[in-house]
Amino acid sequence: MRGGSTRGGSIRGGALLSSAARGVASLRGAVVGGAVRGGKMPGRSIRTGATRSRVAVPVLTGLALGLGLASCGGAPPAPREYPRLEDESVEPAPESIAREPLRDAPLVVAQPSSDPVVTFRVAFEAGSASDPAGYEGVTRLAAELMAGGGAGALSYAELSRALYPMAGRISAHVERDMTVFVGQVHRDHADAFYALFRDVLLQPRMSEEDFGRVRDQQRDALVVSLRSADDEELGKQALQTLMYEGHPYAHPALGTEAALARVRVDDVRAQRARVFCAGRSIVGIAGDYPAPLAERLRSDISQLTSAQCVGRRVLPAPPDVERRRVLIVRKPEAQSVAVSMGFPIDVQRDDPDYPALVLVAAWLGQHRQFIGRLMQQIRGERGLNYGDYAYAEHFTQEGWSTFPLPNVARRQQHFSIWLRPLRPETAHFAIRLAIRELTQLVEGGMDQEELDRVRAFADRYYALFLQTSSRRLGFAMDDAYYGVDAAYLERLRQAWRALTPETLNAAIRRHLSPERLQIACVASDAEQLAQALATDAESPITYRSEVSAAVLAEDRDIVAYPLQIPRDRIRIQPVDTLF
Repeated sequence: MRGGSTRGGSIRGGALLSSAARGVASLRGAVVGGAVRGGKMPGRSIRTGATRSRVAVPVLTGLALGLGLASCGGAPPAPREYPRLEDESVEPAPESIAREPLRDAPLVVAQPSSDPVVTFRVAFEAGSASDPAGYEGVTRLAAELMAGGGAGALSYAELSRALYPMAGRISAHVERDMTVFVGQVHRDHADAFYALFRDVLLQPRMSEEDFGRVRDQQRDALVVSLRSADDEELGKQALQTLMYEGHPYAHPALGTEAALARVRVDDVRAQRARVFCAGRSIVGIAGDYPAPLAERLRSDISQLTSAQCVGRRVLPAPPDVERRRVLIVRKPEAQSVAVSMGFPIDVQRDDPDYPALVLVAAWLGQHRQFIGRLMQQIRGERGLNYGDYAYAEHFTQEGWSTFPLPNVARRQQHFSIWLRPLRPETAHFAIRLAIRELTQLVEGGMDQEELDRVRAFADRYYALFLQTSSRRLGFAMDDAYYGVDAAYLERLRQAWRALTPETLNAAIRRHLSPERLQIACVASDAEQLAQALATDAESPITYRSEVSAAVLAEDRDIVAYPLQIPRDRIRIQPVDTLF
């Protein structure tokens, strides 16, 4: 997927959309019901590595929920038997799991306006990190089966036909820590549409027939689309596997091929009952909706509670990696090299340093904008690829836009750099160039002129993130998740105005560590790339068009820039064994 947006399926006027995502002022919504929180509860937070979470309580469970993912290199583990998720009588060796308590009620964000399109967003603090070991992908299957199957008295086909005349849409998207269901319809049909949307959430049929279709689609998305046809997204997911090795974030929301073959419809039903609960929910409504509808939404979602509901497990800290390491996914048919690199950081949206890092990422590589230093140097000056970007937090592009998708919040975050695919003969050089630019930023900092330039850009550009009522609602729900008081753009602008080069550069030095970069590549000749990286061999560069004398002079330093990654810190994995 261009931009890396892998959205879930949806019912839209009778058509199932199962691949790409759909989809200027800051507007705060009213937040009611429950305590406003997200990764941290004021005064009650605990920290495990980069984790902020509610106070944890130990829970004894018969189902091991720890991640059973093999390391990136070496032979896969021997097959093991897993208990059926719905079989409460199965008692493997018990595991004590620290869990966060469920809230007493959903958080509610209401944003009434004159917009004729009414938007419903219901987010659950459950994603692929909630997948039990051996059932990777089951949370996404549950969401897809709800959004892309029958509900209430209607079959999938009947539900599609009911939505068609009102031009209504129901979709789902699953990330590591969050699943969001989105419904949109014209205000004239708000009540009739809501009855259908409610059934999708509260009374999904989750039939065997729909399950077979949805599971086949998810397997194809993993095996055919991700592994075979989307090297950009494959590289990003490989980076997640590397950064979070042995961690619940390690596998993609799509799951693993082995787990998808194992899972049955009863497992999916059981997972829905465990994680799509009122005590994990944030519900939102925006637009020109009938006044009673917000209360109906809150009341209905409050019904999602049962003895099966469990709180989120407390995340372990990400692996503590102090030196660079590389994962190369060997894909013989790859015609280019996809590169993603990054490292976990202990900064979320409620952190005082978050606005500074957002500005730093914009200066280094704002997504699909030429303001970024990497974009200027790698594409603009040298023409090596299409784009080069940097991110201060996990980023998923919304559809074909240039903007981040809301409601993809995480409890643990990372800083990352994405180099869009490069010709194999230029990949080593481009990796060196990107790491050199990051190192120079950390060591030299940003001066007043550059700070003023990027601040003026961001002050205007980030307002575009909030162009629609649906996006404003999504960002307000994220504010509730993270437990912050000021609205997203308002908070950023206020903090940016107060930044000086000294405070900005201090934040850079606190959180950005080029020596900790973990690098994921997708390449056909993995061994050659590994050898070049390990030996720090020079990476001479030739251009297909004329470049300036200044660029050629700088290249003489870049071609031999030391990366210092020994061979034992470089792993190669065949693409068909990844996920």
